[in-house]
Order: sequence, then structure tokens, then C-alpha cells
Amino acid sequence: MSTLVVFEDEAHGAFEIATALRAVFDLRCGAETLLERIRARAACNDVCLVVRPEHLELGREMHPEASFTGPAAGEALFVNGRLLPQGGDLPRLTAGPAAGFLLFNADTLVAARTTGAETARVHSALASALAAPSTPSLRAVLARECAALPHIELGGEPERTRDGSVLVAHLWDLVRYNGRALCDDFRFGPGAGIDSGALVYPGVYLLQENAIRIGPGCRLKPGVVLDAEDGPITLDANVEVQPQVVLRGPLYVGPGCVLKAGAKIHEGTSFGPRCKIGGEVEESIVQGFSNKQHEGFLGHAYLGEWVNLGADTNNSDLKNNYSNVRTWESGRNVDTGMMFVGLLAGDHVKSAINTQFNTGTVVGLSSQIFGSGFPPKFVPPFSWGGATALETYTFDRALGTARTVMQRRKVELSAAYERALRRAFDRWEGAPRALLPEA
Repeated sequence: MSTLVVFEDEAHGAFEIATALRAVFDLRCGAETLLERIRARAACNDVCLVVRPEHLELGREMHPEASFTGPAAGEALFVNGRLLPQGGDLPRLTAGPAAGFLLFNADTLVAARTTGAETARVHSALASALAAPSTPSLRAVLARECAALPHIELGGEPERTRDGSVLVAHLWDLVRYNGRALCDDFRFGPGAGIDSGALVYPGVYLLQENAIRIGPGCRLKPGVVLDAEDGPITLDANVEVQPQVVLRGPLYVGPGCVLKAGAKIHEGTSFGPRCKIGGEVEESIVQGFSNKQHEGFLGHAYLGEWVNLGADTNNSDLKNNYSNVRTWESGRNVDTGMMFVGLLAGDHVKSAINTQFNTGTVVGLSSQIFGSGFPPKFVPPFSWGGATALETYTFDRALGTARTVMQRRKVELSAAYERALRRAFDRWEGAPRALLPEA
């Protein structure tokens, strides 16, 4: 049996607003993280992960089942952690000559199969590229170190991705493809049904019941509507849906979530575990352990973990002139190519009541946002303030808040987690806290 090797690559910087405390492959899209999707679709028992050096300690804590030291010489299947596999594409992407191959999309390694000493060489090249990104390119290094392996061009074999698999390149891509991923997850999963341990009160309406799955321990109160006519709905274990909630698929609600009375949850939305959600949400992803309990609109947004949006927090996701949304990425103001982009927020972000976020606003890790008016389009990590001014949110205060919030959910803030927070703070402490130019 081959070892599955899932790796980050040099494009991880595009996701930095959400990956200070996790690898790119731990980001959510659909009902699963990218890593969970790849593992579920790959026929491999052993898993090895290749991550940035600064993420190694926390990565080991998050994935105790995986190796981080590299597979022994032998058969291995390498898959880029930015891959969003769909349908039956993964077996096609990883099919090739028995002696091994490297599959590229331009200069990006998408997948590989290796045997013998080639396995260690490919792993070493991937780890070195993350440790010290520089010229020559990874592709050039692999061409030199693994000269015997044929290079296959993905562009010349489009049938390998005929079910719609993509390499996500930006954080907003996860939102863009979320609805498609949700439908694929439902097809790949156990299918429709109501678990015998679920409690569905009289007065709950299920539209298109053959596209609805309700897990064990769920409780659905009177007046709830699950509308799966436009896509499947999955409620994972122990979800509480309070009265008068309307859910429209495709939708995934993670284990232990609470959907507050009167909430309106629209298509293309995913909630990770133990979120509390109210108000109106559309085509958004919440990584997990986050609260948006009150009225207010969240649309085409991505929220990390341990986020709390105060009452009547709203984000815009469409510009008045209907032009493409521009937003911050890797120090630049970039055109997303999308008409709809909402709030993109890292872990531990907090907003006060009545906060307003403009279209495509990016808010970094451990920022506290309050006050009237729109905050800047880019709020650096560890910021304190809003539209009129931003200051640095000191590390001790940020750490104390994070520890308190996590303890409330009986989650320990470990020493490795604290060190990862400290590294992020040290990187951003001196960042300018000014408005991102509008465009």
C-alpha cells in the first residue's frame, strides 16, 4: 500500500490571512477540509504531511496520526494540498506509469507517484522549497533530482479533471467552489436519511427529503424548513436547529452547531464544528468554533476559527457598480475576478455591535474591530480599532482573550498554539495600520 503525502507548496502565501495557525490543506471547503477530502478519496492507509517549518510543531499536534518526517523509500502518492478533488478525478490525476511520474500544471506540482529512492528525493525537494523558497523552481529541482521520472502536463490531459477538480489559488476560491464541493460531498457520502437518534418535531418541513441527511443527536424544532430543491443539506451530529429557521441547500452544518431561532441560511454555505449562527448567511464558510449569533448579514465570506461577530454586524458582498471586487492578498490590492466577495477574516477576530464591513474586507488574526463607519479594507493581524484609527493589539491581551474564549468551549490553548500565535505577532507587530487604497 502506498503512503499518501499531502504537501503545501510555494503558493501558501496567498492564504496567509487564514493559515497562521494551520496548513493550507486544513482549510474548509464543502463539508470537509481539503486534507479530509484528499484522504477520503485516496486508497492509502499511511499519511505523511509536508508543511512550512514554522507550522511543524502545531501541525504535529493537530495531526497526531500523520508522519511529518517523510515516507521511507517505497511507493508513495504525492498530492498538492491545494487540490480540491471532485467526483472521480483523484484516481485519474494519480494514474500514470507504474515506475512513477510527476504531474504538473505549468510549474506547479499537482500530484506524483514514486517508488524506491525517488520517493525520498521528491519529499526532500518539497520540504526544501518550503524551508527556503528561491530559484531554481521546484520543477527545475525535480527535473534535476528525479530525471528518470516522466513529466506529464495537466494542460495536455484535460480529461483528468473532467469532474471539475481545481487547484485553489486564493482564499476566496474556497467560497467560489463551496457549493460545488457540497454537492460532491453529498454524492460521495452516505446519502439521504434521518438518523434514528435525531429528534424532528412536528411542524418541521423537509423539501426534497431524498437530498437531506440529518445526523444522530440533532434536534429540529417546529417551524424549521429544510429546502433541498436546489442542493443537498447535511446536518452533522448533535446540531440544534431552533424554531423558524430556514435552511436552503447546498448546505453543510457541522457537529455541535446551534442555529438560532429565525436564522436564514442560504445556499452554498458550510459551518465547521460547534458554531453558533443567527441572522442571514449566504454562500459563506465558517471554519469552526465561531459565533455569529445575532441579526446581520454575512455573504460570500470566509471566517476562521474562534471568530465572534457582534449583534447586527453586516458585510457587503457586492459593489454598487457591480464591478469585480478588489481585495488584499500578499501585500497587494488585487482583482478577485468575482462580482461577489464579502468578509475574509482570520482566526480570533472579534467585531463589536453594529460593525460594518465593506466589500472584500480582509481582517487579520486576533483583531478587535469596533466603532462607526467602515473599517479599512485591510486590517493587519493583531489590530485594535476601526474606521478612525488602528493600534496594535498587544500580544498578552490577544493571548488572554484567545485563552478565555477557547476555555469556554473546553479547548486547551496549548504551548505549541501559543508559540504559533507569538510567531504571527512578531511578524506583524510593526506593520503599518493604514487604509488599503480603494479601487
